[in-house]
Amino acid sequence: MAVFDCRGKPSYGRAQNIVTAPFFSTLVHVGIIPSIPAYSRQSLLLGMVCFFAHLPAAPSVFGNEAKVEITVRSEVERPFRGLGRAPIKAHGKVYQIASIQLVPSNPPLVRPVDDRFVLEALQKELTRRGFTEATDNQPPEIILTVIYGRGWLRNPYFDDVMIAESTNPPTVISHGMPTNMARQKNFRHESKLLSAQAEKLFLYVSAWANPAETANTDKRGKKSKPRRLWKTNMIVDDPSNRDLNHFIEEMLAAGSAYFDRQIDSEEVTVRSNIPEGRVIPGPLQFADDDKNGSAVGR
Repeated sequence: MAVFDCRGKPSYGRAQNIVTAPFFSTLVHVGIIPSIPAYSRQSLLLGMVCFFAHLPAAPSVFGNEAKVEITVRSEVERPFRGLGRAPIKAHGKVYQIASIQLVPSNPPLVRPVDDRFVLEALQKELTRRGFTEATDNQPPEIILTVIYGRGWLRNPYFDDVMIAESTNPPTVISHGMPTNMARQKNFRHESKLLSAQAEKLFLYVSAWANPAETANTDKRGKKSKPRRLWKTNMIVDDPSNRDLNHFIEEMLAAGSAYFDRQIDSEEVTVRSNIPEGRVIPGPLQFADDDKNGSAVGR
């Protein structure tokens, strides 16, 4: 008996009813196909497999674009009052940007960052979030400072843990605080802790009270210190292989939603598309030949 395969060529041998019989019995039972001899069932099954194998693949619902995880940490300053901290309150939205500064590091960033680019991207997001820039007739309610770079940041999962940071890696001295013991039961706690311990690319925005509206001295007669109102840190992994220039706009877009907001958890993760890379071919060059060597690769 001949059974034709997907290429239309005959394949000789006994029909294997053990696999095909239950499948075709169901089709016959519900009336999809009529009752056919056993030797024809395998031919029909092979034909159906060939048909479906040549159908075009359906597009993915979720897309195939690579995603980058942007971590955001945001906190509103709450001074101590009595037995607790002061309640959270909203601050002004009239701003003035005082400084944008690179934090030196070794090794440095993969590529230098233009402060003007950071300024324009920040102004765009501030406008989108309802902030307005100060003018001569409207003094600033908050003063913004920005620092950026690469480095090892303080791990938020160690905030209530006594650790010796002078060791490498840091050594936990005590972790018996109730809040930390409860945190350890959270989903993916260990992986988040380890990820936060790695080197990062960061963009750190801080809002300060306007010094013109702050008393020069405190209650004890000492010179007043700058008073920070809120801070938001936007972070990306893998600083050794990523150019911060490609992520500044995405980082500010993710972090600006948390300006002047308190995040209840240690951090939140926002996923964004990785910018598409480009390959620019250049002329092929060879290093000077070694005196005793040969021109390998020519």
